[in-house]
Amino acid sequence: MTSTAPIIFIGTQRSGTTWMGTVFERHPRIAYWPEPRHLWTWGNAYKPDDVLTANDARPGVTKHIRREVERFVQRAGKDRLAEKTPSNCLRIPFIHAIFPEAKIILVIRDGRSVLRSTSEIMQGSVPTNRMLQRAFETPFWEWPAYLPRAASTIMRKITRRPLAYWGVRPPGWRAWIGSESREVMLAKQWVATIQRAVADADALPEHARFIFHYEDLMREPRRVMQDMVDFCELENAEDLVAHVESTADPTRQRKWHDALDGQVLEQIRPIMEPTLTQLGYQW
Repeated sequence: MTSTAPIIFIGTQRSGTTWMGTVFERHPRIAYWPEPRHLWTWGNAYKPDDVLTANDARPGVTKHIRREVERFVQRAGKDRLAEKTPSNCLRIPFIHAIFPEAKIILVIRDGRSVLRSTSEIMQGSVPTNRMLQRAFETPFWEWPAYLPRAASTIMRKITRRPLAYWGVRPPGWRAWIGSESREVMLAKQWVATIQRAVADADALPEHARFIFHYEDLMREPRRVMQDMVDFCELENAEDLVAHVESTADPTRQRKWHDALDGQVLEQIRPIMEPTLTQLGYQW
């Protein structure tokens, strides 16, 4: 039987989920929805961080999210969703409660690469059109939940200052702003985010989750991608496998090595090394 189960990519910001989403979008059955944050926070917008649990998947919330996904897929003329939202690293039990049939794919990437790329993004600013799009997508009664962050982002954009914070918001994220260097803050963000994502993904039934390392996909694109489409029960996916094989770029894996100086590495090592070791990386 052909599966119509949603395919949900889970990964910290700058871990390759955008690329994976656009790869799956090449399949004629897949409707790709990049970062519909308003979808996942509907009815749960007034939270101090991005964590959502199975208890937050109340009947009304579940009904709304499933209905909106169905509408999105139908409008696209497709029959299956692929989606990525970085903050969903902290919502795996919530997503599984809403879509128990979903194929959840967790990509793990070296935290030093994530840190380097995120720091680079923070030097810029959020595009104005993206800010407006998110405002229009968000129900007006939930706007007050986002106004403080939006106002801060707009002010920094006007004054051309780097962003104070960007990406997933684990518990305790507010305390890191201003009290740490940017690199230390991002190191703590990555550790708190990926640890929870891995633990929650490991707790899922095997048929519901696929966990892989981004670096393995770069080294062995055909093998890893074939395993991924088999897990998704996605038929006629040879074009996707071939595309990944032809575009995977293993040279990007250690870009952080040249971008992060010795002082920064010394600051972040005690924070990141235990988790990196746990995940199979060497310092």
